[in-house]
Amino acid sequence: MTDREPEVIAKIRAVDEALARRDMSPVASERVRQALARHAQARPLRARLRWWPALAFAAGAALMAVLLLERREDDRGAVARREVEAPPVAIPEVTAPPQPQCDALRTGALRLAGDGCLAGDGVRVSAWAPATLERAGDRVTVHDGEVMFEVDPRPGRPLHVIAGAIDIEVVGTRFIVRQRDGAGRVSLLEGRLRVRAGDGSMVALAAGQEFAWPAPVPPPVQAPSPSRRRPASATAPASDAGLAELLAEVDALRREGRYQAAVERLRTADSAAWSPRSRQLVSFEIGALLERQLGDAAAACAHWKQHRERFPNGSRDEIVARSLAKLGCDSR
Repeated sequence: MTDREPEVIAKIRAVDEALARRDMSPVASERVRQALARHAQARPLRARLRWWPALAFAAGAALMAVLLLERREDDRGAVARREVEAPPVAIPEVTAPPQPQCDALRTGALRLAGDGCLAGDGVRVSAWAPATLERAGDRVTVHDGEVMFEVDPRPGRPLHVIAGAIDIEVVGTRFIVRQRDGAGRVSLLEGRLRVRAGDGSMVALAAGQEFAWPAPVPPPVQAPSPSRRRPASATAPASDAGLAELLAEVDALRREGRYQAAVERLRTADSAAWSPRSRQLVSFEIGALLERQLGDAAAACAHWKQHRERFPNGSRDEIVARSLAKLGCDSR
């Protein structure tokens, strides 16, 4: 054994103990390996062979320390990445705002405020003005006010809406009934209606048509001469090609909750050749969707103002005036 060999062994042991106490960086490990290699090259072949097992053990220990250090660093990096990564966030689905909740359409006397509604048995009644009603089975009587009916299809079981002396037979449609001081009017928005006038005559209405009835004539002081009673009049516009199909398409969009799509479909309708009353109906439907379904007060105000300019003194002017006041459109 040479004089330097004990010194070398002591250094190797010191390195081994230091590696056991602390993590060794890759740079330090490389320095140890180079020092061992230089020392091994300077020794005689016999000495190198004699001490080779010790050197191999020391090099293996150094290599294991380096591998353990790298593994710890990889584990710490993985933990840090897991802490930084944010959990996936679900993108909420954009839906149209729900329609307001309605009270139950129960049997008996009913009162509706100007913005109230009743629903039940496939029938929805929305007030356009304060109204008093009464329900008995499949009969709903409008005593006073202005209301809109939305009725799901009822094959074989029609709903009868009574207003004064008028009986409106409904099998599935949307329409507005006004009854005030004995006079009234029904405006059909979608579908078909059959109206029985006070004199027993029947009038069939299609989408966009109206039927009006006068107030009862007070009995004369003197007996009148025999004459035929004047029948109620149906104010129905000429046929407008495509109107019924348009309203049916809009109704399907409304039932699916696609209110904005319904507005766009009405706005893009080719109504230039239609009668003024039918164009007024389409405009009214746009305003009702903006105000009641979409809840867009600014857009509804702008539309209602334009509607009154296009259709002054229209058949629904009172409804439009109330909507302008309720939405505070004068201050917008």
